[in-house]
Amino acid sequence: MKEPGTLGIVGVGAIGGSIALAARRRGWSTIGYDRDPLASDCDGPQEVYERADVLVIATHLESSVRLLRELAVTPPARAALILDVASVKVPILEAAAGLPRFVASHPMAGTERSGRGSASADLFDGRVWAYVPTRDGTLNERARGFIEQLGARPFAVDSSTHDRVVGLTSHVPQVVASAVAAHVRDLAESAGDDVVDALCGPAARELLRLSRSGAAMWREILHANAAEVAPPLRAVAEELLAIVRALEEGDDGAIERVFSRGNPRR
Repeated sequence: MKEPGTLGIVGVGAIGGSIALAARRRGWSTIGYDRDPLASDCDGPQEVYERADVLVIATHLESSVRLLRELAVTPPARAALILDVASVKVPILEAAAGLPRFVASHPMAGTERSGRGSASADLFDGRVWAYVPTRDGTLNERARGFIEQLGARPFAVDSSTHDRVVGLTSHVPQVVASAVAAHVRDLAESAGDDVVDALCGPAARELLRLSRSGAAMWREILHANAAEVAPPLRAVAEELLAIVRALEEGDDGAIERVFSRGNPRR
């Protein structure tokens, strides 16, 4: 990656804002546009496109798809590298078909909080940042270099594999977290917030943290990756129902089998 220049970000929320902070500490100047005027120093996306040496689209998924379709028709002349950061890659690549200098990517780091105020300069330090390699080796190296400058570890993966794996490792856990959190909150109404808070184990606390992520953002992600989320989610639901039946029937062997599948080293 060349020496730091101007980094342009469209969508200056928790992720986009973190990218800006991480880049600034490595010498980049940054400009950005967001629907929140307090997070913007440009009048619109077009100004970012015209001024950026590296362009990052960091909006929610549906907005990223729309912006990339527009850019594919009228590519920015200046940017030597264009990245997105969306959680689903197949629809992103479909939208960006024909867009030069584009590399689809997904930093495996985030926060349940939203907005620029939740941004952190060290959010990506040591974290995997997935990217989908293009046929242009020089462009791939440029993307890897930029990712490394932000403190992350670039990881090459094809789009279909990415979406299939994160469907189970990221998207299914988010659904489970939201479902569990709803019942924890119901319990708190009867048992009391103080009691539930005192008796929450680390797993429950992590699920409750995840459940605070934005519903609108996750609706878009789950809809876009439904084919890779529904089958593993159904499989997990069937495992849970098997445990329910085992508990109701006092079948210790069935319980042991389920737990052994999840932890083969037991």
